[in-house]
Amino acid sequence: MQTPPLTATMTRSTATPDVNVLVAAFRGDHAHHATARDWLTAQLHAGQSGARLLLLPMVCASFVRLVTHPRIFDTPASADEAFDFLDALLAQPGCEMPQTRVAWPMFAALCRGKALSANAVPGAWIAAAARALGTHLITFDRDFAQLLEPHEFTRLKPRDPH
Repeated sequence: MQTPPLTATMTRSTATPDVNVLVAAFRGDHAHHATARDWLTAQLHAGQSGARLLLLPMVCASFVRLVTHPRIFDTPASADEAFDFLDALLAQPGCEMPQTRVAWPMFAALCRGKALSANAVPGAWIAAAARALGTHLITFDRDFAQLLEPHEFTRLKPRDPH
């Protein structure tokens, strides 16, 4: 059973965005920009009332790699623009970058237990870190259904552009 898609106005007491959510929120030209931006804005606003937004180090590194890549975007961001975006998020109440060392045993068990390799490995690290930190993963990616229990993640539902 899959968790119903999260609308942009729903927040969690503790949530961590996947890289695809951060990229979409950052890039005004991204197809899912409005959905990601609205969710991120709502989660940051909830931070003023005690909600937490956890930015995983691996997700942030992937964000910088993707938004500055000239083969991915015709007009890539500069490193300064990418880090300024992340720094602005981290300066908000309730937003933090946690240590993820505790996730290593869960990551190894997940990869071994599901025989994961290659492109499945980064998602497994994000899933293990979210689980170890007790946070709820927010993503556009369907593949997390293979890695996390339905109550551990939510797939954002992109807005219909029409």
